[in-house]
Amino acid sequence: MNLDSTNSRPVKDPALQEFIAFCKSQLGYKQKAKILLSNDHVKAIEMKSMAGYFPDPADNYIWILRGKRLRADWYRSLAHELVHHAQRDRGDSLDGADGSDCENEANGTAGKILREWGRQHPEIYEAV
Repeated sequence: MNLDSTNSRPVKDPALQEFIAFCKSQLGYKQKAKILLSNDHVKAIEMKSMAGYFPDPADNYIWILRGKRLRADWYRSLAHELVHHAQRDRGDSLDGADGSDCENEANGTAGKILREWGRQHPEIYEAV
């Protein structure tokens, strides 16, 4: 389920649903991702991040700051977190330390996913 954390309602965004389906096809995870979209920049400052598991990794909710970011930017954050979702789905031990194998895989794979998606959907680079 994709929720807007501002009002906790499901997000009806066909382009987002298509991107999530594309990520799932690329990453092969089985368990459905639970995604919270947010415009809360204060929360990002508190978390010192624009995406992550929230409120706790055990809850399996992926929190994404959408805010005033280009769609390409927050899609890349989402792809990064979906790589972690796939890692968890396959039973990998997650080490979120900078430079860890887990983080390097998420960074590299998210970049590849976004470049491929962006070639097919150049509108993600347009300003909001």
